[in-house]
Amino acid sequence: MVHLFLLLISMCWGSGTVAATCNTAPVSEPAVAQGQTSGSRQHDAAKERRKKIKPKNERTPAAAAVTSSRNITRASVSKRSDEGYYAELVIMDSGLPLRNPQDLQMTGSSGSQVSDGSHILFENFGLPFEGTVRFKSPNKMNTVIYERVISFKINEAGRWVVRVDI
Repeated sequence: MVHLFLLLISMCWGSGTVAATCNTAPVSEPAVAQGQTSGSRQHDAAKERRKKIKPKNERTPAAAAVTSSRNITRASVSKRSDEGYYAELVIMDSGLPLRNPQDLQMTGSSGSQVSDGSHILFENFGLPFEGTVRFKSPNKMNTVIYERVISFKINEAGRWVVRVDI
């Protein structure tokens, strides 16, 4: 297209005539390019229809969620009942509960932490509650000890279970 335009200009200017008197018709774009532009407009319109994003002020926060984890295979937060303000931590190692993890550190945004031989839990907390648990445990072959960390957030009252698979 650019080469054709330069050729027309050189023909008009090279012949000694003024560009206004040069009788050449403007060249339109090829049909392929026109088809591509209408196709891309259709694609953009279809993309806009598919994209349905709620405005930020209409989004409702999740009742509870795991916000981050390190050296954890799987983690989940589930609700057991609607009464109370409890979050129990259950650590599973190869399908068996790990009752006394090494160097256990529990941090919560409110409430109190209880860690005895049978339960690890946060109780009587205020909402929204953010909790972090750190502990150490060996790998499957007992050759390396990993520091494992999980952080979670709870936005509704109830009895919650935070399950951690290492």
